[in-house]
Amino acid sequence: MWLRSLVCALGCIAVALGSGRELQRDTVEQRVYVLPGVRVVEERLRPAEQLPGTFYRVDAVRFEELHAVTVEEVLRLLPGAYVRPEDALGLRINLGVRGLPPNRSQKVLVLEDGVPVAPAPYGYPELYYHPPLERFTEVELVTGGGQLLYGPQTIGGVVNYITPLPQRPNELDVVGTVGTRAYGRLGIRYGTAWGESRMLLYGLWKRGQLNRENTASRVVDVGVKGVVPLAARQWVLAKLSVYDEQSQTTYAGLTQAQFEENPYQNPFRHDTFEVQRYGAQLQWQWELPSGILSLGAYAAHLQRDWWRQGSLVRQQTPDGRDTLVSADNSADPGNYPGVRAIPSPDRADGRLRQYRFAGLEGRATWQLRTGTLEQLLELGVRLHGEQQHRYQLRAPAALARTGAIVEDDWRWATAVAAFLQDRLRWRQWSATLGLRTEWIGYRRWNALGNGGLGAGGRTTLAVLIPALGVSYTPTAEYTLFFGLHAGFAPPRVEDAITPTGATTELDAERSWNWELGLRAQPISGIKLSAAAFLLDFRNQVIPATLSGGVTSTATNAGRTRHQGIELAWEVEPEQLLTWLAGVRLSGAYTFVPVARYEGERYSVVRPQVRITGNRLPYAPEHLLALRLQWKPLPALLLQGVLWHVGAQFADDLNTLEPTPNGRQGRIPAYTVVDGTLELQLPFSAAVVLTAKNLFNRVYIVDRTRGIIPGAPRSLQVGFELRR
Repeated sequence: MWLRSLVCALGCIAVALGSGRELQRDTVEQRVYVLPGVRVVEERLRPAEQLPGTFYRVDAVRFEELHAVTVEEVLRLLPGAYVRPEDALGLRINLGVRGLPPNRSQKVLVLEDGVPVAPAPYGYPELYYHPPLERFTEVELVTGGGQLLYGPQTIGGVVNYITPLPQRPNELDVVGTVGTRAYGRLGIRYGTAWGESRMLLYGLWKRGQLNRENTASRVVDVGVKGVVPLAARQWVLAKLSVYDEQSQTTYAGLTQAQFEENPYQNPFRHDTFEVQRYGAQLQWQWELPSGILSLGAYAAHLQRDWWRQGSLVRQQTPDGRDTLVSADNSADPGNYPGVRAIPSPDRADGRLRQYRFAGLEGRATWQLRTGTLEQLLELGVRLHGEQQHRYQLRAPAALARTGAIVEDDWRWATAVAAFLQDRLRWRQWSATLGLRTEWIGYRRWNALGNGGLGAGGRTTLAVLIPALGVSYTPTAEYTLFFGLHAGFAPPRVEDAITPTGATTELDAERSWNWELGLRAQPISGIKLSAAAFLLDFRNQVIPATLSGGVTSTATNAGRTRHQGIELAWEVEPEQLLTWLAGVRLSGAYTFVPVARYEGERYSVVRPQVRITGNRLPYAPEHLLALRLQWKPLPALLLQGVLWHVGAQFADDLNTLEPTPNGRQGRIPAYTVVDGTLELQLPFSAAVVLTAKNLFNRVYIVDRTRGIIPGAPRSLQVGFELRR
């Protein structure tokens, strides 16, 4: 009932205001408008081929042709990006860039239409919520100095998801899909236009089994987006979204013995995960003859409740007996042969989290010309505030949902950010200078601290983040570029202030990031890009295990070094050989030979062991994504996607042999193949057949809390109507 009322309210607000915080080109009645804040790179002002840094995009056409089930399938096509799967629907994304840890994507700034997605972008950037794939139509990734325009994280990269606006009046898209593993999806988009005003309403219902037994999820996502002109070249944009997820999913992984018995088993059948998120954006833009002024506001509220059943440990003792050991509850169950983690009937822990954030941001862009010298000046200021409430209950039974309070913790972050970037272009040369400043204030109040009287503390952090880029474009087909920028990511509130209110010595993450690259279109039908990169960390914070675990520890890793190359290509052979008409080959390859600890560093697993020179965990040396499309008939599209992930270590000791608890050991390389058949029908309709993990490969993707397998094979058949 509440959902129906909310949808009606969203529609009424949209009719009055319109929506969307965009920076994209859209055409209405043959005129081109620039809508603010969606694109990280707006090509009209900063042509992508002349950027002094790496930039990749999956555009709307490629995005639609992919027929992805999860956003992970799209992200894998971006060079430098490593996606560590967790479930089969892309509900929790673990994205690392250029060898950085993928844990909950906290080293990457993830945006939707230019606004942060994380529950608390400054104080808690882990992505326990991720917008559904069906909400957007394009994805872009910036890993160079252009990151400083968005912040606060400028280390791994900026991923921006772009949501659409209708391209024509009374636009209607309907997608329905069913498949194995109880998969079902129904998505609707309806867009309309009145003169130069446009509005899009969307809704999604999706469900399916996740990657293991006794797991499933149901997602409902609705929203409205639109744009309304106020005066000549002035616009008001607004966007509202509501997301509701009900999942049966567990935190616990498998021990080695359990994995060998059945890699997809899940004994913790009573674990539940619920997320509700409400988001809003409002923006005014004024397009001037030589620039753009914009003022925007954004806000989000997220409630995340994860109930996890307690665990017991069975171990095989040296005399061969199978013995029940005391409660473990996600801690290391030990490394006895045959150890197993099983559910406890007498305990459940409710980790109840509430996050809110809001902000105001003003931006200005000016284009100037003096003779042959062109200048693009951009500056902006952002005020941002956020609040976290972490509440934990310990229940006396597996299905109980109330109990003793074991955590009642409040955390706040306030930030003021400003940036200035100046791009000078003279003939074939361009140089970009940028500077971002961040002032961050943290506060924490532990209501259970000090014997129940409460304990709190405060701390502040200020930083300057510079960037420099140079590009040279001798011809329209070639661009050489060089970039250098400072990487920065603030510590989480909980890492900066202890439960007793004391300030820790956990530093912000700082690095110098270098890159040298080439973008080229040497002949018609071939596009190439290549970049060499170096990430030199003065301090990188490395979690010992996945977020939230009992053994989770954020530590100053000191100096680390990431070095490698990344390649992307798109080839249309019919431009070269007519008999290959309808064939298109695209792909991405990342090679990270260096991702190691430097300086004096000791293991988190065994503090007495020195690990200097060891490879960082979850930093595969090789990543490859290949996409082959063939259109033998105008109405038929065949597509195959292969993605390969090289071997990686699961711990800082670089352990090779798997341990009985499943949490250490080398993760072998794996290759997965997906297939798609799309048949176009009359009246703008299509039937789509897809197969994920076509050869049903069994593989390990994670060991941080025990072994997590990749999703088994799934098949889907869908019907699409677009008119």
